[in-house]
Amino acid sequence: MADSAISYDYIYPYSSELVSEENGERLRLAASKIEDKFPYFFEGEILQPNVTAQMLLNLSKIVTTRFHYPPNMLRRIINERDPVITSGGGFLRFEGFSVCAGAYARVDISPEGYRGEVVGKGTTNVDFNAPTRRELALVRDGSRLAFSVGEEELKLEHEGNASVERKVELPKRWIKGFVEVQAYQAKMKPRFVLTGQEVLRFLRSLPRNVGSKAEFYVVPTGNGKSLRLSQRAVGSGEAVKIAGLKRLNVLADLALFADRLEVFATDDNQSTEWRLDSKSGGISFVLTITADLYRGFSGEGQVLSELASMDGAFEKNLARVYAGLKWQSCIKADSFGAQTGVAQDSVGHSLATLGSRGLVGYDLNQGGYFHRELPFRIEEVEAVHPRLTGARKLIEKAGVKVLGRVDGVLRAEVQGSGVVHIVKIGADNEAVCTCPWHSKYQGKRGYCKHILAVLMEAEDGE
Repeated sequence: MADSAISYDYIYPYSSELVSEENGERLRLAASKIEDKFPYFFEGEILQPNVTAQMLLNLSKIVTTRFHYPPNMLRRIINERDPVITSGGGFLRFEGFSVCAGAYARVDISPEGYRGEVVGKGTTNVDFNAPTRRELALVRDGSRLAFSVGEEELKLEHEGNASVERKVELPKRWIKGFVEVQAYQAKMKPRFVLTGQEVLRFLRSLPRNVGSKAEFYVVPTGNGKSLRLSQRAVGSGEAVKIAGLKRLNVLADLALFADRLEVFATDDNQSTEWRLDSKSGGISFVLTITADLYRGFSGEGQVLSELASMDGAFEKNLARVYAGLKWQSCIKADSFGAQTGVAQDSVGHSLATLGSRGLVGYDLNQGGYFHRELPFRIEEVEAVHPRLTGARKLIEKAGVKVLGRVDGVLRAEVQGSGVVHIVKIGADNEAVCTCPWHSKYQGKRGYCKHILAVLMEAEDGE
């Protein structure tokens, strides 16, 4: 009889669990059929409906705004409204870029900001169309606002009305933007903190009608309790340079809902971040912008060295770090190294590299990375980086000649168009090249293809 028995393999797409509800507890059993797969990995009712709705509307405004872009791109602007949504570590995060990719915005909803359950963990990107924006505009403090987020859709429920947004393809310009912005964020340091009425006062003082090329510095006031704009860097050296001031006006629209503003910047002021925390806690709005209005994150090259690190030993450590992510909301190199058994310096490099592959973002408020997996392959990231592609072609054509090290400085000759460029790479990969690209940007927008080629060639030769 045993020989005639039929064996079944049961596949459970989600876990069975005991769910607490107002009327008691309910046992949710996982079904074995794929078609019965639970459609959402997050379901929750928002505790601050009005401020959440306003922050999401401003996020939607950013992803449809051309701060610097040719007018003939208007048709494409209208069609690109696609925030990325991640549920993991108890957080619900909405991310997006302006059309020109010069502004990155994120809405963070922590466990204190919702009542509900995280059934699973995941990332999706959806189109914020007119019905959803109209519904968000109607939300008030006493309203009921709930979200259900799954791999294929976002469902918004407001006072009995439901709006469903379907998954859309991630724009290629965003692929570069996401991997670049986290590289800048990881280098930023805190500069200023405002609280209470000073947040409103400063944001409402920002001029709205200034030229796109105008440059300002944000500096502390005489008493140090607030901030002001200046046309020159004054004070203690903490001044934050900012151009394209109209990008900050989005924050002014949210000033009434916030009681804390924190400003971060890289040492060279190539990028700044502005974080607003809501008065009741549990929800925040993050705005990260490039140094100049004409520069988009999609045109930067901060992650090129990480993308070029592909040797076997490093890839082994990278795999161990990746396996330990587990959708955590705050991953720090020092503590994460102990969890994974990977040396701390290697963990830091691995996390930066995973960021270059769209597998982690960076949260300055927590001072660490968070796990999310953007819907693209590493090959797609490399394909939209012409300097990396150019570096690989130089190696394939034997256009790189490594001369060796003198006093700790690696020297190399790289074939250019009718000319040989000299590359020098010193401590901490500080590099110079005689090519026009490096002469123009001085490393502020990442390595040129010649420096990348030397780094890759030297790595293979060691």
